[in-house]
Amino acid sequence: MPSDADILVYDIGTTSVKSAVFDSGGIMRLSVSEPYSTDYPKPGWAEQDPDQFWEAAVRGTRKMSAQAESSLGRSLRIEAVGMAGRMNGCLAVDSEGIPVYPELIHSDSRGGSQCGRIIDILGEEFLYAETANRTNEHLSLSKILWLKDEAPESFKRAAWFINAKDYLRFKLTGILGLTDYSDASLTGAFNLKKKSWSAEILDGLGLSRSCFPELKNSTEIGGVLSADAASALGLARGIPVSVGGGDAACASRGSGIGAEAESYISIGSSAWASMLAPSPVYDEKRRIQNFFDLDGRSCNICVTLQCAGAALDWAMDLLAGNAAKSSEGFRRIEAELEAVLPGSEGVMFLPYLMGERTPHWDSDARGAFIGLSLTGNPRTLLRAVYEGISFGLKDITEVYDDLSMPAKSFILLGGGIRSEFWRRMICDIIGKPMLIHPIPNNGISLGAAMAAGVSVGIWKNLEAAAEAVNFTFEKIVPDADASRYIPYFNIYRGIYGQLKPVFKQLAMVKDV
Repeated sequence: MPSDADILVYDIGTTSVKSAVFDSGGIMRLSVSEPYSTDYPKPGWAEQDPDQFWEAAVRGTRKMSAQAESSLGRSLRIEAVGMAGRMNGCLAVDSEGIPVYPELIHSDSRGGSQCGRIIDILGEEFLYAETANRTNEHLSLSKILWLKDEAPESFKRAAWFINAKDYLRFKLTGILGLTDYSDASLTGAFNLKKKSWSAEILDGLGLSRSCFPELKNSTEIGGVLSADAASALGLARGIPVSVGGGDAACASRGSGIGAEAESYISIGSSAWASMLAPSPVYDEKRRIQNFFDLDGRSCNICVTLQCAGAALDWAMDLLAGNAAKSSEGFRRIEAELEAVLPGSEGVMFLPYLMGERTPHWDSDARGAFIGLSLTGNPRTLLRAVYEGISFGLKDITEVYDDLSMPAKSFILLGGGIRSEFWRRMICDIIGKPMLIHPIPNNGISLGAAMAAGVSVGIWKNLEAAAEAVNFTFEKIVPDADASRYIPYFNIYRGIYGQLKPVFKQLAMVKDV
């Protein structure tokens, strides 16, 4: 393999496809983000047109090819293509790979009644023992059953139920019906101990095994670039395309977790923390998620905040409007928020705008401002949103402490931590050192590049890839007076329990 080999990566996120090019030393040379839209037809629904993923990938690749001569002094030399994408989705396609319904993405929670039926039929204890995960409406299985119940014609046409990265890989290679162990782990229909689709679950729910894709390691080759795809992208046909992995699995390797930090926090539209363990961890309160690593052996132990950057974007749009549309305006607003004291003048924010996962797993939960008074203003509310999301991150990461696997520090990555104001607040509120990832917005892509490099022999394995990549972190530590947040966090932790009956009542009224 040439020393100047390029690895092209596609990361299908909630709001865009990030296309990036890495060299054989793991250094990112080019990156383009192409946005697309999400439709929210009803509260709790979130769906996307998967053809947008392909169109965004084509635009991003074409732009990077055009930039290569000026940025690299040469044209691209793509030796492998890596894949990453959102997990927990449900994308139904027919035998030709044509979507029969919009993708129900990770944040979609419309399958609540189907989730209840799954538990009634198979039993909560059995399901947890079988999958090592809580059965939940956010997982793919509930969404598949929703299609069966509510969109029967689309369900009948479905030949495969896949995730976003698997659809884009099909568009690249023409090969359908393939996924990796990380994405399979979070469908709700996968046996982690046996590393196979659960016959008991599928048979019990009347679902055909033939609709669930073949399983491979993320570091295997999942096909080669077809002539049609190569023509659309402006690349050579026959380039190997790796199987790839779910975004959180890619982030684990791309974050650089190891001796310096055992866990990472990724902040995008949603946020999560994860660490690797040799095998699944069973939590009697079922707050965590277990899913395979890119190597198909280790297990990610993951806790998730459903609405993070999406909540901040919503608040900025609502409270700051056009003033927050530019990077300069955003920074100016954050500078003004520095003048608001911790505690946001008694205003607190619950960031459950799309329900919540860890630790409550409640799709009826909703966002709330608490402590409003006539002295409130947009700046106190905005600071409360920053703090509320940060309190949510502390809430989910303390689950590790409860499970006797505490993290001494966290690596921060994701678009959300480009804000120095916010990452220092997160550090103070969580109360542990934070290591800032050198390419925070592309840590997921880096993990996918590492898997792709292994698939074509650039690196022997993921460990060798990690040694080749130069992970250099900026370290920040909590301020001396960071404890000033503790009383507010203690109040935050009590808000959900007080409002849970209200959330339930609102959900019942909404459904009437």
